[in-house]
Parts: sequence; C-alpha cells; structure tokens
Amino acid sequence: MPSSATASPPAPAIAIRSPARLRRGPLMVMLALLLGMLVGLVAYRLLGAQAPRMAGTPLRQGAALLGALLLCVPALFSLVKRGGLTERPPAWFVAHALASTAGAALILFHASGGQLLSTPGVLVAMLLFLALQGTLARLFMANRFARQFGSRPLSFHNADAADLADLADLTTRRAALADLIARKRALLARLDPLASEAVFSPNLRHALRHPWLTWRYARLAGAEARLVGARRAAGVPLSLWRRVHLAVAFLFLCGMALHIVLVTFFAGYVAKGRAIYWWHLAAWGGGQ
Repeated sequence: MPSSATASPPAPAIAIRSPARLRRGPLMVMLALLLGMLVGLVAYRLLGAQAPRMAGTPLRQGAALLGALLLCVPALFSLVKRGGLTERPPAWFVAHALASTAGAALILFHASGGQLLSTPGVLVAMLLFLALQGTLARLFMANRFARQFGSRPLSFHNADAADLADLADLTTRRAALADLIARKRALLARLDPLASEAVFSPNLRHALRHPWLTWRYARLAGAEARLVGARRAAGVPLSLWRRVHLAVAFLFLCGMALHIVLVTFFAGYVAKGRAIYWWHLAAWGGGQ
C-alpha cells in the first residue's frame, strides 16, 4: 500500500559565489611583464636607438593619459574599501592590480620617449617600486598575514620560566586592557552604535562624519595594539610594508597630478626655451 506521505521537494541549491582573487600565477606573469618592459626600456636607452625619443608625441602622450586614468583605480579602490562603499573588496583588489599593471605599462611606454634620469623619472621609479613591493608582498607575505590574524598555537603553550617571570605584571596589563576596551566601547556607542567593538575598525565614512571621535578611537586602538604587542608579533616587515606602500602611492599620485598640471598649463616652463610640441592648454612660465 503506497504511503500517503509525500516526499518533500529538495531544497533549491544555493549558488555560492567564491570571492574574486588574484592567484600566484597571474601575479608572477604581471611582475615578469613589468620587469621585462623595464629591461627593454633601459636597453633601448643604452643602445641609442634611432627611433623618436619624444615623450610628448601624440601616441606617447595619449598612452600617458590613459595610463594615468588606470592608475587612479588603486586610489578609488582605497577609497571604496576604507569608506565602506563596497561589499566585494576582493574584486576591487583584482581591479586595482590589473589596472596598476596596465597603467604602469603605458607609463613606461610614455617614459621611454624621455630622459629616465630626470624629475619625471623619479615617478617612474616610484611606480616600479609600488608594483614590485605590492606583488612580492602578495606572493610571499600573504601566509604571514593569515597566521597573524588566525589562531597562533604559541599562544597556548605551557608556561616556562621566562613566561612565569612575566606574570608579575600580568594583572596590571589585563586591567589596562580592560580599561582600554571599556573606553573604546563608550566611544563606539557614539561613533557607530550598531557595531561590535571586537571587530570594528573605523573607515573613511566615520572619519568624515565624526572626525574627532574617529581620531580618539584610533588612538585607543593603537594603544591596545601596543599593549598586547601586536606589532612585535607581526615583525617589522609585516607591520611596515603596508604603510610604506600607501605613503609611496600617495606621493606618486601627487607627483603625477603635478606633472600633468605642469605639462598642460605650464608648458613654457617645462620646455625651458625649446619648442613645445605636445598638446597643452597654456604655455605659462616661459618667461616671454
């Protein structure tokens, strides 16, 4: 006799979309292409090629403008990531890496028409440093980051004599840490009432809305990190590479913007008495 109970239909499968990420292979290819272009650029200059060496020709200037636009993608990535404006930071990271590589290639093509040992050549050196540092960090430091933010087995080992010697100030440090966390929670209630102190990190949106509260919270977070020895546990390379990357990237963007303004509006100053053969809007600073 057939059962009157009917089988329930299977639950619909939920498509799980894996986050976008840039694997080691493509990163190595990107780095090899950039280094190959740099070697070719240097060889081109040293061998004295007879091709035109004018960075401001329409083709090279157009490449520079397109490269500059592409190099703005990493800055946009930083803004949307720190501003909490995206739900897919990994996809933005991939776009930042690909746009940076393409933009650097175009800038290198533009720079091959000028003098490398010049003021604009410093920007090329900074760009190559950023590409090299970012790629190497992604290739060789990702595992260290994972270990730093994951569980550390050494945190649960049996105490030895050196550990017991440090227990004297353990109560004091715990009290200081509890006080810091209490102060952070009090600030967070005013800064972002729905956030959890354990996982909260202030972003650009908080800084724009509540600059004073954000600065105070960041100071407390820094004091907490120093108290628990987070930077010492991470090591010097891990704690400094990101700050160096951001600082050099900021300087590069400022230098690139200044270079664009100079060649566009102060073409007379840049030419220094020579013929102005590139597209520009004004020739200020020529002394005429």
